[in-house]
Parts: sequence; structure tokens; C-alpha cells
Amino acid sequence: MNLNCNPALGMMLSRNTQRVRVISEAWFGAEGYCLKCSLPRLEPTRAGTEFRDFVCPRCAQGYELKSAARAHTTVVQDGGYDSMMRRIRAAEAPALMLMHYQQDWSVQRLIAIHPVFLTPSVVRKRPKPHLRPKTLKPYWMCDLDLTRIPPDGKIVIVGDGAERQRAETRRAFRESMRFGDVPLRKRGWAALVLAYVRKIDKAEFSLKDLYAYEAAMHAAYPKNSHVRPKIRQQMQVLRDLGYVQFLDRGHYQILS
Repeated sequence: MNLNCNPALGMMLSRNTQRVRVISEAWFGAEGYCLKCSLPRLEPTRAGTEFRDFVCPRCAQGYELKSAARAHTTVVQDGGYDSMMRRIRAAEAPALMLMHYQQDWSVQRLIAIHPVFLTPSVVRKRPKPHLRPKTLKPYWMCDLDLTRIPPDGKIVIVGDGAERQRAETRRAFRESMRFGDVPLRKRGWAALVLAYVRKIDKAEFSLKDLYAYEAAMHAAYPKNSHVRPKIRQQMQVLRDLGYVQFLDRGHYQILS
């Protein structure tokens, strides 16, 4: 994979957002590949296609590219709120590709957010609406909260300026597919608990370790006043998915 973009492609464009989009999409179109199947190339979608910049012509997996001069860590600005929610509910969310480029336009980092981890709880509706041209009808944009996505849903394609082996990235993408077995209405809580399981960073841990994050989980779901029972419930889900193994009363071991 060539990790150098071609900045000359944006020389004639006056707006920085246009330059970034043209340069980064040209790079991804030349170097990107499908994570879901073995196809080594992707095709760009037609202009104006919502939440899909590229698609695999074999398996139809969609990809949305977000590029920035700073690494995406907490929040990503995205498109229309209603459109994204429809995509998620219809199981048509794209793989979100987060690209971080250096000042010299070399790709420092490329992360794929697996579509099964894009749940309604990740999507934040912006407080102020925009007005549609001509009709002047209000519509809302959205942001995506990356803090609610565990590391399992963030697949490193390029890290610290080095490409990861394609066999590894595709294997990680396949392994994340199991999370899709969780019903969508329950997936947000399961993903949140898994994110805090990963923060514990121990091979064996207890519910007490997870309870230390009770306040943060309540902040994510302020309408739920029974956080500890919810944590215990989600640990059963994660056990059934093969992420953890039950050892003893309130004690678990990380499996994968």
C-alpha cells in the first residue's frame, strides 16, 4: 500500500474541505480494499450517495471515508441524522473509514469502524437544525460518539504510518461480525459494557472492576437507573458471544 497521497490533485480548489475530500478520496480509491471479502479494489459511488463513498462490487459492503489532519479520538462529524438512523435500522450502515494524514499528506493512521458497532446510541443529533435549500424545511445533522465503540469495533488498517497485514484486518472484520447477533435495540448497551471491559485491561476481572465505571455508563444512558443489573445482563451476552468466560460468582476471564 502506498501511504502517500497526491496533494497536486487539490491545487486548483479554493476551499480546504474540497481539497481534503478530493485528495483523500483519490488515495482511498487507489489503495483501499474490501475488508468483508477478498476483493483488492473498491468502486466509488455516484456523487450525492448518502453515507457511502465507496462500495465493494462483489459483496456490496459500503465504505464512508472521513479524513482529518488530526486523529479521530472521540467524535466524528457526519451527515443527516434521520438518514443515518434509517441506515442503521435497516442494517445498511457503512464501514466508517477514519483517515489521519500528516502535513506532508502521508497517511499516518486509517481505522475502520465495523458497521455492526454503529448503533443508535452512537449517533448524536446536533441541537440546531439546518434549513434545506428552496424548501427551507429543517433537518438535523449528526455526530458519531467513538467513545461508545469498543476497540473490537475499531480495526487498524494503517497504524503509526505502517500498513497492517490484510489477512489480519480481514480476520478482525470477520470476528467483529459476531456482534451483529445481538439485536440492534440491545447492541448499544452490550458495546458500551465491552468497551469498559477492555479498559480494565486484565486477563481476569470481577464485576467490582466494572462497577467502577458505573457513573460513566449512567451518563451514557441517563434514563436507566439500574446500571448494575444492566451490566450483569450484558456480561451474559458477552459470555454467549465468546468474549469472556464465567469463572466464579462475579468473576470472568477474557477469551478474545
